Amino acid sequence: MSLFVTCVEYFADLKFDDLPISDNTKKAIKQLGFKRATEIQARSIPHILNGRDVLGAAKTGSGKTLAYMVPAVELLSKARFTPKQGTGVLIIAPTRELAMHNYKWARDCLQYHNKTHGCVIGGAKRSSEANQLQKGVNLLVATPGRLLDHLENTKGFVFHNL
Repeated sequence: MSLFVTCVEYFADLKFDDLPISDNTKKAIKQLGFKRATEIQARSIPHILNGRDVLGAAKTGSGKTLAYMVPAVELLSKARFTPKQGTGVLIIAPTRELAMHNYKWARDCLQYHNKTHGCVIGGAKRSSEANQLQKGVNLLVATPGRLLDHLENTKGFVFHNL
């Protein structure tokens, strides 16, 4: 009985289909098996989509990553970002593990969009990362040290502030 109450409180009344997001993003979210937003998602996504800054805190597993990834994908989509324009969304993660977690969600959310994505982290092959960045990565997930390395040393790495 208590598990049911916890689940009811965990999910909000907001359905992803009710959000003002593209059909491609809705399709990706549906493919991931989500119908209703969690509390952190319901309380943050609408504000971020309206251009407001949001600072949120929630427990592990509560859906924080999707809460900012959906608006990030929508920003790229609405701006009609192309690989030639370079990076429009940058997600900085403090560890390789968290960067890989973020990249998985980025890749999944972008699966029906024609946007490029990439991940640059310490320990990975720098030359292949540089090659990818030179071609244009619209949504980039990075660890701080490797990002700084590419900003300083990778010619053709283009970053735009949207």
